Amino acid sequence: MTGGTSDAAAFDRREYTQAGRNVTDLWETMPPANPAAPRQHEGPDRPWEACVLPFVVFSGGGLFEPSRTAGGLAEAVGIPFTAYPVVYALRIAATLLAIAWSWRPLCRWLGRPTWWPPLVGLSLVVPWIVLATLQRDAGWSGDAVGRAAFNPFADGSAGGWAYAFATLRSIGLVAVVPLVEEVFLRGFLMRYAIREDFWTVPFGMLTLPAVGACLAYAAASHPAECVAAAGWFAVVTGIAAATRRPIDTILAHAATNLALGVYVVLTANWWLL
Repeated sequence: MTGGTSDAAAFDRREYTQAGRNVTDLWETMPPANPAAPRQHEGPDRPWEACVLPFVVFSGGGLFEPSRTAGGLAEAVGIPFTAYPVVYALRIAATLLAIAWSWRPLCRWLGRPTWWPPLVGLSLVVPWIVLATLQRDAGWSGDAVGRAAFNPFADGSAGGWAYAFATLRSIGLVAVVPLVEEVFLRGFLMRYAIREDFWTVPFGMLTLPAVGACLAYAAASHPAECVAAAGWFAVVTGIAAATRRPIDTILAHAATNLALGVYVVLTANWWLL
């Protein structure tokens, strides 16, 4: 009896030991209980091409634009200020080609507009003009960082050519610039500041790095109006966070630029453009 009991106990221990090993092996081969879910693609499709390419083309063309104070790449390659309309036309044409190339993914991503952002954009032209004027009068803006200030009715060809260029300038101001700048800033730069795979970041998401990237871009891209730009971009960032639709920031931007263009034509303050 004693020997049989001992053998049975030893057999039970071997069974328990083997069962424990089996459980351990099974546990080690099981996937984690809560695996990290893949990040959702927030758009647009072909994100680098859609968000960055038009801006790169537009900015690259701007390097060749001559200014009234000369300097820069335009002076280095011998482009006179009187050639500004031609250079600007080529810049807009190249940018439109880049937009057309990436239009399909952009169009699906922009969303449907909300009614109120354009109204906000129209109202923002007032503080923009006031703050930009105060900055200029305070001497915080030098000619080296100013805009081209090309007046087609004074500097360009008279008659039909002047009006043709004014029309082209309006298209660039109201249609091209808002689309290119907003898609780059809020579609790429602010989301990239949050995560390198920026297409997985929801549009309008705000973090300190994203806000910092926005303000840095505002100052760098509008040095002669950096005070106005900081406030303007902050408000439009609020629009992006409120509606989460890229089209709303584009339309707000377009509304501000439209009102600014009308103001410039009526008052001849071409230094704002």
